[in-house]
Formats: sequence, structure tokens, C-alpha cells
Amino acid sequence: MTIIHLFTRGGILMYILLVVSMIAVTIVIRKYRQLSQIRRMNNRLNDRLHQQDRLDNMAGIIKVYGQESPLGIMLGKLFLSTEADLPLLRERMEASAAHEIHNLEKGYGWLSTFAAVAPLIGFLGTVMGMVRVFMNIQTQSTSGVDINILAGGIWEALLTTIGGLIVGIIAIIFYNDLVQRLEDLTKEMQEQAMEYLVRYTHLKQKDR
Repeated sequence: MTIIHLFTRGGILMYILLVVSMIAVTIVIRKYRQLSQIRRMNNRLNDRLHQQDRLDNMAGIIKVYGQESPLGIMLGKLFLSTEADLPLLRERMEASAAHEIHNLEKGYGWLSTFAAVAPLIGFLGTVMGMVRVFMNIQTQSTSGVDINILAGGIWEALLTTIGGLIVGIIAIIFYNDLVQRLEDLTKEMQEQAMEYLVRYTHLKQKDR
């Protein structure tokens, strides 16, 4: 039997699992591309800033190259502000960082939901299939049960469980990997932010 044949024998819930898997794949691809792009933008901005030793030059670079980078938006709260209160600037940076991380987390909830729901959909399909099997047994009770029909109905019912587990396992693997990548990116930006905060303080004192 081909995969397509097995898929069609699994019933309508197999099509629901197909839709779930397609949405999950779309989310995974989009989030990997997004994280990769953000890391490249952050690195480019970081390279440009490291070459500067004046606050006005660093502010100009952030204004031009940092508006689409989470690191640049966060550093903009520091280098582009006229506020002199350092603790307040740090709070604004932390609030900006929390907002950017929240934006990056969009889509993670759906991926986690699909990872949990897909096996349940598969199990539901199996239960529905088993109900049909026992209904057939009841109708055949007067003439005896055909074991071949019984076995065929059972393995067809189990197909949705297999499909649901496959979708759920793959989704949870990618979800955990994406969460880890986001945590690494967050930690990296926090370390860079603290580095630039110290550097800002040093250059501010030097310009006085």
C-alpha cells in the first residue's frame, strides 16, 4: 500500500492533521528565517558600533542601521535619548527588550498547541474508527463475525493515531529547538546591551 492510500483510509481527521501539519511547517520556516535574519542584523549593527568611540557617531549608526534590529531598537532607548538619568534609561531598555522578545515569540503558542493537539486528534480518529468497528460487529452478530473485516477496521482506525503522533512529535521537536534558539538570542542581546550600557557611561564621562 502507498502512503496516499493509507492516508485516505484514515478518514476525514487525516485531512485535518494534514492542515495542522501544513500550518505548523509554515510557522517553523517563518520563525527560523526570522531568527536568522535578526541575528544577522544584530551582528551587522554590532560590528559597526564596535568601530566607533564617540557617542554621536554611535547614535547616528543606530538611527540609520538599527531601526529594524531588536538590538538597535533597544540601544536606541539609550543612545538616542536626551534623558540623563541612567537607571531610567536602563529601565527603558529593559522594557524595549521585553517588547521585542514578545514580538519574536508570536507563533510559538500555536506551534506548541499543534504539538499537543495533533496526537489528540489522532486518538479521536481511532476512537471513532473503533466505534464503527463495534457497530459492524453488532450488525454481524447473527451470522458470525468476519475476522478479516474486524482486523481491517481496527488497523484503519489506528492510522489516525499514527498520523497524529508523527505530527505531534515533529512539532514538539521544532518547538523546543526554536525556544532554545530564542533564549540564546535573548541572552546574547542582554549581554550586548549591558556591554553598551557600560560603554555609554564611560563615553559620557569622557565627553564631560
